[in-house]
Amino acid sequence: MEANGPGTFEDRSRPILVVLAIALAVAPFGAALIRRIQTGNDMRYFWVALAGFLGALVVMLIGRARTQTRGVVLRLSAIAFLVSTLLAVLAARLLGASAVFGIWAVAIVFALFFTASQVLYSLSRPRQS
Repeated sequence: MEANGPGTFEDRSRPILVVLAIALAVAPFGAALIRRIQTGNDMRYFWVALAGFLGALVVMLIGRARTQTRGVVLRLSAIAFLVSTLLAVLAARLLGASAVFGIWAVAIVFALFFTASQVLYSLSRPRQS
């Protein structure tokens, strides 16, 4: 493949990565909306999703390097996943959830979505050398 520049494969795939990143980031909030509609008043999934999203976002923003290689993004994504999961678990516990397996399962799934979203978005950005 050619070097990264206008008209190259990487340049054309950027909008697709951004759309996929947005879709992955919105999915947990969609699950929260479905839960809200089903129960009529349960907003806990929304707050858990928000905590997980902010965790992944903050890590990826703080860790954004000037030259962001795939290795750097991989390490940041591991940290983002961990922080996102832990913040989602904390939010669930603060909201009164007590089913340990359920809390961790939801937190891990939400963190996977948010981390994947942040990674795709990071990879869609042009890399500077």
